[in-house]
Amino acid sequence: MKRRLSRALGPIIVFGLFIGCWYWVAYSLHNNFSPASGKPMIIPPPHRLFEDFHGAVRERIFTALLISTRTAITGLAISALVGVILGIVMSQAKWIERSLWPHLIALQVTPIIAIVPLMVRLIGANFTARVLVTVIISIFPIVSNTLFGIQSIHPSLHDLFRLQNCSRWVTLRKLQLPAASPSIFTGLRVSAGLAVIGAIVGDFFFTKGDPGLGQLITFFFLNNLSGPMFITALFATGLGLMLFLGFGALNRIVIGRWHESVTR
Repeated sequence: MKRRLSRALGPIIVFGLFIGCWYWVAYSLHNNFSPASGKPMIIPPPHRLFEDFHGAVRERIFTALLISTRTAITGLAISALVGVILGIVMSQAKWIERSLWPHLIALQVTPIIAIVPLMVRLIGANFTARVLVTVIISIFPIVSNTLFGIQSIHPSLHDLFRLQNCSRWVTLRKLQLPAASPSIFTGLRVSAGLAVIGAIVGDFFFTKGDPGLGQLITFFFLNNLSGPMFITALFATGLGLMLFLGFGALNRIVIGRWHESVTR
């Protein structure tokens, strides 16, 4: 009981400090609460955040949340499949790793805004383009962690499988993938948050079609609706947190209690 309390105490204190800073910033902005100014609130305090969360505003936010959730999950699923396969393939031969690794790094460091015009010309400003942006942003941690996990296996374990004349497939299935699974799930959890960022960024760039959370944030900002804008941002944060915790739970189910990353 004391151990659980000590674990929860730190996050509770930090959250309380965050809320306190939020109130301080909100009330330090005179336009927020000056009736004579006639201006909308810049940053609403927490207790006034949901004042406009009703009717058409609430419906638009929930609709946008569903669209962004579909984009993020689709992009993350593709990133997970392609990223794990690429990591496995690169781990099997040095020449493959040397051939693909520089291009993956270049893709990771290239600003997405630099390739958006090309994507619009090739495939249009549609759902596919948004998913592609999500994949580009979220795939690198999965590839790098899969490759790192497989390459970090102790050489003596490989020697043991060679002594047993195990094929490459058997070694991959019974040694490499199980041993690399903690690293793979670390990459998946990092990419879960990046997938939400990719879905939001895709909305910012592709303004056609059904609006997701990114377009809605822009709309509320341009119309001086600070409360709904912050609520939309909170829903985006909640979506990323949900995906992160989901992969954390899946990590516990798949790996069980045998690895220190789960038992800590």
